[in-house]
Amino acid sequence: HSPGVQPADLEEVVKKGVKTMVIGRGMSEALQVPLSTVDYLKKNGIDVLVLQTEKAVAEYNVLAAQGVKVGGVFHSTC
Repeated sequence: HSPGVQPADLEEVVKKGVKTMVIGRGMSEALQVPLSTVDYLKKNGIDVLVLQTEKAVAEYNVLAAQGVKVGGVFHSTC
């Protein structure tokens, strides 16, 4: 859970040209998302949402249904 989601973990999704990235931190939000990761996404012009996993999945689905080019990474436990 630490150091958590790193920029390298997101490179493949970023290369797909997403405009928004949703990151699920787990059911109890144990997974860390360092500021360096958020900064990496923002420097690539990507909006970032960091949420508890159930909320992250719901937000991802809403954005996808609206036609937003959205990517997501979801920690399914903890």
